[in-house]
Amino acid sequence: MLEPFLPIDEFFVPGHLNRLELAFVGLCRIVLKVRQSRNPFMEIGEADSQRIDIGMRLHQRERNVFGIFPAQSRHQNYGNGFTCYPAGEYVLAYRLIAIFVLAAGFCAPSAAQQTPKQKADNLESFETVWRTVRDRHPDPKLNGLDWQAIHDSTRPAIEKAQSMQEVRRLLTEMLDKLEASHYAIIPRELYNEIGNSAAAEKQGSPGIVPVIIGGKAVVGSVEAGSPAAQAGIRPGMVLDAVDGAKLTQTLRLLDDLKDPESPRIVEQSVSNKLSGPLDQAISLDVIDEQGHSKHVEFGRTAPKGTLVHFGNLPETRLYFESRALADGAGYIHFNEFLDPASIMPQIETALKDFHNAPGVILDLRGNPGGIGIMAMGIAGFFIDKDGQKLGEMKMRDVTLKFVIFPRPETYAGPLAILVDEGSASTSEILAGGLQDLKRARIFGVRTAGAALPSDIIRLPNGDGFQYAQASYTSESGKVLEGEGVTPDVVVRQTREALLAGRDPVVEAADEWIRSKK
Repeated sequence: MLEPFLPIDEFFVPGHLNRLELAFVGLCRIVLKVRQSRNPFMEIGEADSQRIDIGMRLHQRERNVFGIFPAQSRHQNYGNGFTCYPAGEYVLAYRLIAIFVLAAGFCAPSAAQQTPKQKADNLESFETVWRTVRDRHPDPKLNGLDWQAIHDSTRPAIEKAQSMQEVRRLLTEMLDKLEASHYAIIPRELYNEIGNSAAAEKQGSPGIVPVIIGGKAVVGSVEAGSPAAQAGIRPGMVLDAVDGAKLTQTLRLLDDLKDPESPRIVEQSVSNKLSGPLDQAISLDVIDEQGHSKHVEFGRTAPKGTLVHFGNLPETRLYFESRALADGAGYIHFNEFLDPASIMPQIETALKDFHNAPGVILDLRGNPGGIGIMAMGIAGFFIDKDGQKLGEMKMRDVTLKFVIFPRPETYAGPLAILVDEGSASTSEILAGGLQDLKRARIFGVRTAGAALPSDIIRLPNGDGFQYAQASYTSESGKVLEGEGVTPDVVVRQTREALLAGRDPVVEAADEWIRSKK
C-alpha cells in the first residue's frame, strides 16, 4: 500500500493519483534542469526574472518535440511563460479531479480526543493553509476578502477543536469564503481508499473500456482479440458486478457527487476494478441487450499502449491511433497529452497522410489532459496565421499566453473535435481555443470544466491541501474552469448505439465534414 505522499526528488507525489492533469509539472522539471545545467540553448527571463520563456532559441530538437517552434518556420515569435515554484516548497502542479468530495463517502474521521502533538500539528496546518492562500491565490486582493480578519477569527476555533473532523470542517469553511474551485482539504485516509494500484507493467486488463450512461456502467468498447472479446463481451452490455462485488456502491457516487466530473471519477473507479494482476482471472456479471444476466470468467492481458514515464509520476500507458473513415475523413485519437517525442511526430505523420482528406476528426473524449504546452504545438498543425492564441492563464505575477506557433505545413480542411465529460485540462484548452478561433467545430457533450493547474501540498497533520495557482480564460474571454467547453453540436453516446456498433458522435462530425465539400 502506497503512502499518501511519496517524496521523490524535488516533489511530493500523491501516491494514489492517476496521470490526470500533468499540465505543468513536466515543464517545471525541464526548467529546473535547465537552470541547473545552464543550458545555452534556452534563455530564461525575458524581461522579468519570474518569467520563463519557451521557444527562445531552443535547441532545434527540443523545439520540434513540443511543436512550439517548428523547424525552418518563418515565424519568429517568442514562447510563453510558465512559472515553477522552488523545489523546497514540495509542490506538485497536479489537477486533483474533485476527489476531495469523496471524503464524505470514504472517510470516517476519528472524534477521539487529540493529543497535544496533534493539536500543534493542526494549528500549524491552519497557518500553512492560510499563508498559502495569501501568497499563492491568483488574485492578490483575494476577491476583496479581509484575509487577516478571517485568520484571527478562525485560529481560536482551531485551537479549541477536539477532533480532526472539526479541524477539517473549520478549514473548509474558511476556504469556502473564497468562492473558488480547487481549494480543498483532503483527508489522508482518502488516499488509502482510492486507486492504490500495482506497478503499471504488472497490471493486466480484460480489454474493456467502461463508460457511464444513464447512471450505469456500460461497456464502451472492447479491444479486438482481448480476453473480453473472446469471452463474448460486447459494447453496450451493462457491467453489474466485478469479481462478485456489485458496482452499486461505486455508481452511487454519481448521486453523491452531483458534479460534472462525477462520471469521469466513476469511470476511473470501474476501470481500476477491472484491472488486476496479469496472472489473475476476472469474473464479470453483465446484462445483455435482452436484459438477461450473464456470468463470465476470463483472464487479463497487457493493456494496449506503450508504458511512458514522465517526471516523478508513475508510469502510464499511452496509445495513439489514426485511420481514414469510409468516406475519406481522417480520424486521430490519443488518450493523454504525454510523451511529445512520440505523439507529435505521429500527429504530423497522420496529417500528412490526411493532406487531401475532406476533413479531420480529433477525438479528445476521455482525454484528461497532460503537458499543457502540447496544446500550442498541436494547434500549430491547424493554424497558419501568426499571433493567434488559445487563451491565457493568469498567476499572481505572471500571465501565460498560449500562443500558437504554426507548423511549416498546416492542415487547412475542416476540423471536428470530439469531447465529453472526460475531456479535461489540456484537452479543454485546445478544444476551447480552436473553437474561439473559429478553426474547429466541437461535437459531443460539455467538458469537465477542469482547466486549471492546482497544487497539492502535505500539511503537518498529514492531510493534503489543494489550491489553484492560476485562473484561465479562453481567447474569447470564456472562463473554462467549472464551465467547460460547450459543444457546437451536442451529441450523446447511447447504449442503443453501442449495442448497434455505432458511434453517433463520430457520425455527426463526419456528416458535418461531408456537408463542407
